[in-house]
Amino acid sequence: MFRSTRSTRSTRSTRSNRTASSARVVRAGVVIALTGVSLALTAPAQARTAACTSLSNGVLCTVLANRNYDWAQVQNSYEKTGGSTITARFGHYNRGGTWWDQGAFTQSAGTTRYFTWPGSDYGDCSSVVGFMDSGGKHYEVPPVTVC
Repeated sequence: MFRSTRSTRSTRSTRSNRTASSARVVRAGVVIALTGVSLALTAPAQARTAACTSLSNGVLCTVLANRNYDWAQVQNSYEKTGGSTITARFGHYNRGGTWWDQGAFTQSAGTTRYFTWPGSDYGDCSSVVGFMDSGGKHYEVPPVTVC
């Protein structure tokens, strides 16, 4: 089989270009991989927008609901799983003070009660601590925040 010198050079040149092109791709891949590692190490922690506390007869939760960037509504809930009927009130603390629900409620086992306060701006990353008062006792949920 006959090959011209020109055709051989062209083939070698093409192979050389492919190798150079592959090297650029590999180098770019390394940069991307290193950038990804860098971002993973410097990424901010996720905000904890919900928290719950297990009580002897149920679970008390606070959620920053209906979020829109830094704006959110505070929602408390209590899922009563056992025990006798209680009379309780929901509330929460934030940078503006203490906020209460609209009044005491009664709750029996097997039910869930909710209360949602109107929205507020939490752009300053202040935390919210939900709570419930019942039977002369005070129960708190760990802090939640939008940041």
